[in-house]
Amino acid sequence: METIGIIGFGNMGEAFAAGLRATLPEVKLAVVEKLSPRSSIAKDQYGALDCTGDWEKFFFRVEVAILAVKPQDAEPLLREISLYSRGKRFISLIAGKQIAFLRKYLHTPYICRFMPNLAAMYGKAAVGVAFPEDLPGPQGTNVPRGITGQEGISEPQGRTEPQGSAGGPSSMEDMNTFKARCLQIAGAVGKPIQIPEGLMPMMTGLSGSGIAFVFQFIHAMALGGVKTGFGYSSALETALQVVEGAVEVLRKTGEAPSTWITRVASPAGTTIEGLQVLEEGGFTASVMGAVEAASRRAEELEGV
Repeated sequence: METIGIIGFGNMGEAFAAGLRATLPEVKLAVVEKLSPRSSIAKDQYGALDCTGDWEKFFFRVEVAILAVKPQDAEPLLREISLYSRGKRFISLIAGKQIAFLRKYLHTPYICRFMPNLAAMYGKAAVGVAFPEDLPGPQGTNVPRGITGQEGISEPQGRTEPQGSAGGPSSMEDMNTFKARCLQIAGAVGKPIQIPEGLMPMMTGLSGSGIAFVFQFIHAMALGGVKTGFGYSSALETALQVVEGAVEVLRKTGEAPSTWITRVASPAGTTIEGLQVLEEGGFTASVMGAVEAASRRAEELEGV
């Protein structure tokens, strides 16, 4: 039975534990978390094996390790686990850390990046998924040879690994299996959206930050209801249902939002009056600008 490891059991680490428990109940979990209250939650609520303080035990057991630590903790962690990383499979949730950075410390070609958002806690995230562009498949054709650590991180000596899973060449089948498993794990917390790694900062702006923009819109809708006579709670409930209904219409029909705007906006009616106010206030341009600004900041954090 497969064991998936989670390093760092904060909100996102717990979101993946909850999602995996719900969608892949046969999978075992192992966790490394230095804060005792959080590791207790992992054990008591999710049945995870606590491997904190024992990397050899952790990496002996797990088939895939999810890196769910804060960006400032990334480099110390990667240095610590480097000697155990040969041929292992990693999924990184670490914001702003590119695969090239991870490869400096992890002795394996099997590395994938996820960019989820807050809705992962409820299984409804948009999850950006990026693989190295030199892997076989849609995003590349070559498997990197001899991937080893750099900057003073030496190859582990005397360690054994399964045939084809070391830092050197691996089969197309191995890589495709890894990719499929990553997409399945992403699906445990929402909808996986495979993208080139170069779009990860833009995924941060559109999805990671975008969920806050949607919260802001819903709040503004509710305040509009209050201004016209509703209590806030009933206005908010109405706004939530409107948004949920709009999403359902778009999903079920597959038609563009602009198509439905045209259908709802009758000549000289109420909707066109409201739409005019939105555009006079720069609504569309403001939302586009917010996504662009958040993406630009994400690029700065990645050092792009």
